[in-house]
Amino acid sequence: MYAKNGIRPQLIEEAKILFDREKQLLKARINVDWDKQHSLQHPDFRKKISVEELQYFEGFVGSDYREKTKQNSHISGSFVPSLDYIKKNQYKKDPLGFPVKRRYKWSNDSYLTIKSYSLEKISISKDGKYAKVNMMLKGRQRLNPAIVRADIEFAAQYPKTDYWEKINGNWVITLLSTPVNTSGTGILKFLVPNNKKSWGKTEFVDLNPADLKLP
Repeated sequence: MYAKNGIRPQLIEEAKILFDREKQLLKARINVDWDKQHSLQHPDFRKKISVEELQYFEGFVGSDYREKTKQNSHISGSFVPSLDYIKKNQYKKDPLGFPVKRRYKWSNDSYLTIKSYSLEKISISKDGKYAKVNMMLKGRQRLNPAIVRADIEFAAQYPKTDYWEKINGNWVITLLSTPVNTSGTGILKFLVPNNKKSWGKTEFVDLNPADLKLP
């Protein structure tokens, strides 16, 4: 679809559409809008995973998590919550037992708060079917006061990549990556909804913010 000759304007317009979708996704994550986050997922994912399940797992759940957990049922601690249980436990408990609203899990560090973001790069496959959007997440990092015995907070930023696939003319999230690691970047963890090994062999065309001429 995207040969090198005569397609640059089309590629740029596609990247602008992708960036708009990415902004919708990140805004939904920041504002804890689970319905919007769910609507941007792959249609096959939405058929298997409800909004309540996405919320319960704080944005990180594979479409086949029930099957995989049952396969590993011999492992101590394996637990497959029923949908009824998930609906009744929309809030999690803090260390003191008080209910806490579930938020998108930006990081395994609960003291990291994301407030804004900027575009680093958009990569679109040459056939126009897959895309990677590299963003820089920006926010505040607080050190655990129980450990440092002080209130220490500072500006922080971490890279994050979202993976998209074009289905019926619309870009939707097709892969999930782990929460960002505060000592580095996140890595792919779940393949949703299929095992897309071809991702590693796909050729991409990279576009930077300057290529998109964003305001």
